[in-house]
Amino acid sequence: MSTNFEGFPLIIGWELTLACNLNCRHCGSSAGMPRQRELTTAEALALCGQFPDLLVQEVNFTGGEPLLREDWPDIARRLAQLGLPVKILTNGLALDGDTIRRLADLGIAGVGVSIDGLATTHDRIRGRPGLHKRLLRALEGLLAVDLPLTVITTATHANLDELPALYHILTGMGVTRWQIQPVFPLGRSRSAAEFLHLSPERYLHFGRLFRMIRDVAEIDVLPGDSFGYYTGLDTREPPWRGCPAGLYSCGITSDGRVKGCLSLPDELTEGDLRRHDLWEIWFQPDAFAYTRHFTPAALGDHCRDCEYGEQCQGGCSAMSWGATGSFHNDPYCFHRIMADAG
Repeated sequence: MSTNFEGFPLIIGWELTLACNLNCRHCGSSAGMPRQRELTTAEALALCGQFPDLLVQEVNFTGGEPLLREDWPDIARRLAQLGLPVKILTNGLALDGDTIRRLADLGIAGVGVSIDGLATTHDRIRGRPGLHKRLLRALEGLLAVDLPLTVITTATHANLDELPALYHILTGMGVTRWQIQPVFPLGRSRSAAEFLHLSPERYLHFGRLFRMIRDVAEIDVLPGDSFGYYTGLDTREPPWRGCPAGLYSCGITSDGRVKGCLSLPDELTEGDLRRHDLWEIWFQPDAFAYTRHFTPAALGDHCRDCEYGEQCQGGCSAMSWGATGSFHNDPYCFHRIMADAG
């Protein structure tokens, strides 16, 4: 197939199932029930075999709740046989002793566990009383077997001012990696906007708070998606150079569709793995056009007059789409908010 694009999907996010054992208020994918006709075990294992030719370097299991898919160990084992590291993002509810030992035995390269504030706030957002306490025990279990652990926090209006206290809890436990990212206005979070969403002022406060914590932290405090851009608050190294979706990363849904990023809504898919293999979808000349064929003319109202527009390309694609219904128009930008404030 003729195409000028020469990149490869080095990082793949794989939604193993959309089934979930929680009903989180900020869930961007509105997870709960599995998708109709999710990939069978045989289909999933066959898909793994397509990754090496595409130079995949890392596969991240997500959901829904990936640990609810009974054959997740078989898929992880197959990827290990192919020499591909697997990381898992989980809400932590299924992390009992047996599961933690299985993760360790399989050589899982990293586990991300979501903790969204102190106990009352986290349990309210996640809809499960007592979950926060249970997760702290799970973190202790993961640390005890030396599984690489990252705690992931979605910053919202509800938990923003709890971040310093949460930092002290995590460091006291021995957690060494903490990723923080703003909530996306997608999925279920749309129905809890007043409780969850950050105003421009609160988003700027988030950036300042993040920077304050990072400057004194004795652990790695990492910016997640849609953090920045182009001020002293943005600690990204290397600096942001546009959304990577379709350039060196992509997402696979549990029913075999391909997206640039799993945070994007389902209507923004590039192809179906039951009809075409991943190589064909990845190298279609018109695939992932919003990143591969970007020009400054595509910048939206929030970004069109920005001196960093060509470099930034309008910020995070998922945040831009969720907040404005278009690409290259991310309103959650420290630089823009500061400029508007004078």
